[in-house]
Amino acid sequence: MDEASGIAIGYIQDLITQNRIPEFDNLYLDMNGIVHNCSHNNNDNAHYRISEEEIWIGIFNYVDHVFAKIKPKKLFFLAIDGVAPRAKMNQQRSRRFRTAKDAEATRLKALDRGEELPEEPPFDSNCITPGTEFMAKLTKQLRYFISKKVSEDSNWRDVEIVLSGPEVPGEGEHKIMEYIRLAKAQPGYNPNTRHCLYGLDADLIMLGLLSHDPHFALLREEVTFGRQNKKRKSSLDSQNFYLMHLSLLREYLDLEFSSLKDTLPFEYNLERIIDDFVLLALFVGNDFLPHLPNLHIHDGALSLMFNIYKKTLMDSDGYLQDAGVLHAGRLQKILNQLTEAVEKEYFEAERADMLYLAGKREDGQTEREMLDALEKKKKGALTITETQKELFAQIKSFIMEHSPANPGQLHFKPSLKARDRKFIENVADDFGLHYAIEYSNEDNSKHVYIEFEENEEGEEDVSSVEELDEEALAARDRVLAKYENATVVKDMMTEEELNKREKERFDADFAEWKREYYKEKMNIDFDNEKEMEGICRSYIEGIQWVLRYYYSGVASWGWFYPYHYAPKMSDLVNITKFQDAKFELGKPFRPYEQLMGVLPTLSKKLLPRAYQELMTSTTSPILDFYPSDFDMDLNGKRQDWEAVVKIPFIDEKRLLDAMKTYEHRLSKEEKKRAKFGDSFKFVFDESLATKESVYPSSLPGIFPDIHHCMSREEVFHLPTLDGGLSFRNHLLDGVQLGKDALAGFPSLDTVPHKGELRFHNVNVFQQESKNETMVVTLENQYEDVNIEEIAKKLLYKRIFVHYPYLQEAVVIGVSDLRAKYYIKISGRKKQIREHVLDDAEKEDWRKRIGRVEYMSSKRFGMEIGKTEIGVHVCTLRGMKKTEDGALVKEYINPAQEDLVPLQTIVTDVAHPDPRYMEKPPPPVTQEYPLQSKVFFLGSAMYGTLATVMGHGKRDVVDVQLIVPVDHRQRNEPNFGRAVAMKQRETIQYTPSYVVSSTLGIDGLVLSKITSSLTIQDKGLQRINLGLNLKFEARQLKVVGYTRKNNNGQWEFSNKAIDLICQYLRAFPKFIELLHSKKGSGMLTVADLVWSESGSKEVQRMKQWLKEKNVDDLPRAPLDTQELEEPFVKLVEELATQYNNEYEDLQFKKVVIRHVPRNVLLKPADAEAKLHTQTFKLGDRVVYALDAGAVPLATRGTVVGVQEKVVDVVFDTTFMGGKNLEGRCSDFRGLALPYASVINLSYPAFAVHPESGDHHPPPPNKGRNFNKDHHNNHRDGGGGHRPRAPNGPNNHHQGNNANGHHHNGPKRNPKQQQQQQQNR
Repeated sequence: MDEASGIAIGYIQDLITQNRIPEFDNLYLDMNGIVHNCSHNNNDNAHYRISEEEIWIGIFNYVDHVFAKIKPKKLFFLAIDGVAPRAKMNQQRSRRFRTAKDAEATRLKALDRGEELPEEPPFDSNCITPGTEFMAKLTKQLRYFISKKVSEDSNWRDVEIVLSGPEVPGEGEHKIMEYIRLAKAQPGYNPNTRHCLYGLDADLIMLGLLSHDPHFALLREEVTFGRQNKKRKSSLDSQNFYLMHLSLLREYLDLEFSSLKDTLPFEYNLERIIDDFVLLALFVGNDFLPHLPNLHIHDGALSLMFNIYKKTLMDSDGYLQDAGVLHAGRLQKILNQLTEAVEKEYFEAERADMLYLAGKREDGQTEREMLDALEKKKKGALTITETQKELFAQIKSFIMEHSPANPGQLHFKPSLKARDRKFIENVADDFGLHYAIEYSNEDNSKHVYIEFEENEEGEEDVSSVEELDEEALAARDRVLAKYENATVVKDMMTEEELNKREKERFDADFAEWKREYYKEKMNIDFDNEKEMEGICRSYIEGIQWVLRYYYSGVASWGWFYPYHYAPKMSDLVNITKFQDAKFELGKPFRPYEQLMGVLPTLSKKLLPRAYQELMTSTTSPILDFYPSDFDMDLNGKRQDWEAVVKIPFIDEKRLLDAMKTYEHRLSKEEKKRAKFGDSFKFVFDESLATKESVYPSSLPGIFPDIHHCMSREEVFHLPTLDGGLSFRNHLLDGVQLGKDALAGFPSLDTVPHKGELRFHNVNVFQQESKNETMVVTLENQYEDVNIEEIAKKLLYKRIFVHYPYLQEAVVIGVSDLRAKYYIKISGRKKQIREHVLDDAEKEDWRKRIGRVEYMSSKRFGMEIGKTEIGVHVCTLRGMKKTEDGALVKEYINPAQEDLVPLQTIVTDVAHPDPRYMEKPPPPVTQEYPLQSKVFFLGSAMYGTLATVMGHGKRDVVDVQLIVPVDHRQRNEPNFGRAVAMKQRETIQYTPSYVVSSTLGIDGLVLSKITSSLTIQDKGLQRINLGLNLKFEARQLKVVGYTRKNNNGQWEFSNKAIDLICQYLRAFPKFIELLHSKKGSGMLTVADLVWSESGSKEVQRMKQWLKEKNVDDLPRAPLDTQELEEPFVKLVEELATQYNNEYEDLQFKKVVIRHVPRNVLLKPADAEAKLHTQTFKLGDRVVYALDAGAVPLATRGTVVGVQEKVVDVVFDTTFMGGKNLEGRCSDFRGLALPYASVINLSYPAFAVHPESGDHHPPPPNKGRNFNKDHHNNHRDGGGGHRPRAPNGPNNHHQGNNANGHHHNGPKRNPKQQQQQQQNR
């Protein structure tokens, strides 16, 4: 949608990072996408199997991960699809039939290949349908999970949580929108409510827009194209998420339609424009109606409709719809124009030999006379028109002046008629030229050009006509003669005779074209007025049904569109008689009724046994509803999933009558699933902890009971319209728009600009867009300013950069191509200094600014103009807690500064982000309330969880710890580092030069075969035949196989050497070829001279590499450290042994009085303090957060170290745990940010509680922002060094389960008991 509608997608969605996520009031999850991702994720491997236990854990982790990223302030709404309206069931039925057919085909292909498949059946994704046993379990599991999170995760406690499960009728996204509509109708609704909606369906964009709440964003996973590399961290932690900001989309739409402001005969209203935008988008496809014929998004249909809409609206008396109420007469004008611009054009192109061209043109009569003469003589010698004779003369001159060695292009005027475009195409084909058309959405014109094809590689160049061989010259001359000798016609007829003849001819052929469409596609008689009115009425009724569904909810549960295809546009005439369609609300299908309506026979096991024979028995009265074979029609689409599935529609009466006779066979449990249910609200209630409440496990033996459950579950009721309330489908008073929008919500209006729709070749999804783009051009507010004045005004000041996604930054320098200005601090004085750039610095300045200008233009469709002045900034990294408890801002290191064009900065915003406000130290009683949990950072018992017991007069705290009685047992074990040492001693790496010498191959050959080694096949496709064990350019290695030593040399493990030896033995001829081709260019299949078919040899090598699973080897950055699987298992075994011994120790309570606040760490402050830690393999750690995946204070051992992330194997199991890609047992490991754990082996923040002094000092501690000052021009430094950066602010997947998997033992049962008493 985004590219086709002329909107640069890059600037309406933003990759979310730690401090680039706005605050949201409400987070909504359209859960079905998550369920699909966690259960099968479109896996087409016939061997793929997954257990329900794995699915539940995956869903829990995914939900928790999304929650932790967004952190909603008020509401968390989870919605699963319930029974859908009948209008949606047609699509659901088609999808499920196709899914089952594809899965069965995959299975049969695997069996045909002789593959042995697992005995257990594969996961049938069709079970993700209301009424199945799987969906009933899903509700049960989510109720358990939410209760557990509310009880144990502090982030989930101050938020209203609602679960609308599959037992509640309605699609998930529409249950969400129903809540938003009803909430907005309430008197106290905040017009600036900030919404975040997670979901994958494209219609969420439309639903979000029609909410008319501008602070609305969609959360979705990154979409990637092409083959993706296998990497070690293929988990949620490495999954990129984007926020699509509808506030920006609204502004882009305003730019696109702003030309109407001065031309409309009525008031311009963006909200009504948006409503019409939603209506027009329905015609290119939605979940309830087929798209209009020949109207495809990928062909620019939306842009075309918008251009027609803009022109038509100027002659209209109002907008197309009003909050879901259709104005059919106004829509009729749009459909009439679409008929001319799309349908008749498509027909004309398809029937290129038709002679009729639309009349009412200045040259219409003359043209028609010539074409009529052409028709008379078409069976004789070649006859062309005078216009075509002129076109041929142009083509002849082009041919005589150019050749394949001297290619060029010949462009023709855009006003050519279809007949003449076809003539050019025929001539080009006769001469072997390339013919192409470019489309303009500005005036719906078509630009035709022809060109010589360039020589293919290896062909000789032909530099002139004289060098053509005699045969080629003779062929060319024959074609020239054919057209030079053609008869040019000009036979006169009267206007009346010609019009009548042409009209009759066109109407007959156009009618026949449509007659074939209706007969072939739907078996409708085009000449039967009743049948034609039926399909047209149904389609316009369908448009009204969808509008009402979008704006006010289900208009009718039973209505549906009873055809597989839409009517032709030209047949949608006099549609005003279909306006004001009447719908009967009715009742939704029951769950089993929907299952019988949408499931194919291949999924019958998902039904209660009582109903299964209705799908297969020869005596079944509805057997025809379930065909085993069916056709699929792409119908102009490109992807198989877009095809029309031609299966019969369900007859509701027949279905229900048939089911009724089997209803008595249902079991008690099955009858329970046949009923509708309620939505639930979950509320944190601390008083429940004292009542010994236990929430039973949803999966006994796997998930633990929730002891002292503090989640109260209530039936949730939607807001109502009682008291005369009504939906408010418009902007509300008090809403903040544009530059006044709330913090974190981007707006183009923060910098003066203008927009223009034009061809700009913006890069969309790694390809240049061929459609028009809304190009935003910034107005330079700083043109001709004095750089010294700018330096005085901005240096050391706060500004906002990265327009339009504003990010706070501090200015550390101002520069142009001549000099850079920065601050020099001398004593207490700040002086502005000038540094004149040398040639290298000037070149660096040009490159950096040039890259910003290029990326803005090509990636985002934004022209920022020529940059005269650049601003050096350090962006805000986050907040930091000082030793005395104050909250201060922390900026990135000057070595990482950005250079941004002056014209793109914003000096002030209407609503600064309250999360990044500096605050003085709070009173110690407020910061550390009684009975709250803290970590003790004293030099003894470092990292031990403590309870606040009291406060002193001088900002000191009394804390209680529970520790082993034996002092010797208070130190952490060192088995982790011992195992790391054992791995270093066991796994030997050999330098590449030694490997090449030992194996008797050249060092360059070794380097080639262990890297990506490409060979070109006959189709010019590049095929990789390397072992892919090292990636020099990307600085990646394969864990356990390769690494780089301190001298920059590659080294190989014994496993790698063994794989290399196998390669050498398998392909000796290929190795000989590499030795003989050293230093030459890319290999081709033709070089494989020892094989009869080079392509077959390449395929043999590819198959060998596939069998060795080379592509699945784990790649990681060079600085990654990891323990391999046997050593991780050893760590796990030793940790379990240690934990069991620890549990049997004697413990005692220890109270430490008068502890300074800098010796304590609140879990909430961990992320702001712990990011500067360093880690080594084998280090002992303790989880420091009271939210997220791991139970608070759980201890573990580091088994992997990457940038900002450590892999940890914990001492006990927990629900959110993983198996670290199979290196440890399930539920024992997790990859975590540095800032989520305390390194116990290296106590970086250890403080002696009596003196308050650190011992040892923390590494990489940031220097004072204002005092420490330096100037580094080469690396872009600007003087000072801001405070050290914060670590990532993301909680990892899973649930903060204080209860352990398999009811595993706690770290310290006595400590746990004390914690529960303190609650």
